[in-house]
Amino acid sequence: MAEESMFVAKGSSFQPTEFAVGPWSPDLLQGSAYGGLLIRALERHEAAADMTLARMTFDFWRPVTGEPLTPTAAVLRDGRKARTLEATLVQAGTPVSRCTAVFLRKDPAASLPAGTNAAPAIGPAESRPIPPHVRAWSPFFTGVDTRLAEGDLLRPGPAAAWFHLLRSLVVGEENSPLIHVVSAADLVAGISAVVDLRQWSFVNPDLTIALWRVPQPPWILLAAETHVGGQGNGVARGVLSDSAWLLWFV
Repeated sequence: MAEESMFVAKGSSFQPTEFAVGPWSPDLLQGSAYGGLLIRALERHEAAADMTLARMTFDFWRPVTGEPLTPTAAVLRDGRKARTLEATLVQAGTPVSRCTAVFLRKDPAASLPAGTNAAPAIGPAESRPIPPHVRAWSPFFTGVDTRLAEGDLLRPGPAAAWFHLLRSLVVGEENSPLIHVVSAADLVAGISAVVDLRQWSFVNPDLTIALWRVPQPPWILLAAETHVGGQGNGVARGVLSDSAWLLWFV
């Protein structure tokens, strides 16, 4: 699927392709797709050199359509050990989404206790491939190899699934580990919905990911559950892992 990328670079902007479209409308993009553009802008900023990304908070301000997107990135707070950067996506002259990220200084000489988190009990090979009609929920999702470890995506409730992002974010580029992470994390509310997604829709206004090491793609496991209030709102929470061990909370 190398030729089936989600965006085509055109100068400082990116033209979405059909493979960036999400499930809600044929005119609206998937957050996993344009969220990757925000991460790409942050990773390429000079202030991110020799730093590791520890926390990402996305604000999804407006629906993102198929018009070209222009990312920008800037330093909000500089520091020797910690820096805060912000990336913004602009579409038709209007900011539509942003990501505020905390970077921490790498210290290869640091001696820390070994991690105690074991590898996931069920790997992608032992998990169940989802049915073709479920994978066809959106053009974006057709480019994600999805294996169900727990739960059922066709029934409301908690679920755990392995995701392997097959398509590249930008034509001619290899997806970074963090792009794989954002692609999976944005699905936290979808795979654990407490309503039937074939009958209901909802808005995801924000997403926060905290991590403590670099992931090892291509397979990312997301175990998710949704908690709802009494006024039509709720919070989706998840734990992300790779084939080695626990990675982050989302």
